[in-house]
Amino acid sequence: MIATICSSTNIGYNGEKIMVECDLMNSLPGITIVGLGAKAIDESRERIRSAIKNSSLKMPTKKVTLNLAPADLPKDGTSYDLPMALSILVSAGELPNNSLINNSSFIGELSLDGSIRPVKGIISHIEVAKKNNLENIFIPQGNSSQAWLISGINVIPC
Repeated sequence: MIATICSSTNIGYNGEKIMVECDLMNSLPGITIVGLGAKAIDESRERIRSAIKNSSLKMPTKKVTLNLAPADLPKDGTSYDLPMALSILVSAGELPNNSLINNSSFIGELSLDGSIRPVKGIISHIEVAKKNNLENIFIPQGNSSQAWLISGINVIPC
């Protein structure tokens, strides 16, 4: 099953919607990330693996392919960790693919223990979610004081 999770990227003072897609295949286990990601995104493989394991969830023993779409838009930073982990868990059936996930955007860096660290530029992430008519945005607790500056969307610190 292919799972898709909504996120966003910062481009200057603005942002763009990013869709994180995950596909699982019967092959040697591993994580491949495509979609014009920088070094921080390559390193997210290890953060995601550890965060899933240390959150008492099951990392699939399959080949995981993650696509950050649109693929022609450069992506950098650690804010994709949470949506990539969620897409893996939804694709593997560890989490349900429901309307809450489909009507939300997810932003956050994962620590190895599974907690969520703050990221830069949270206001533009919230503006992108709002512009794309999403009902909710899940953000790191450490960004919540900035997030309350924007109204018209449910901001859920985690």
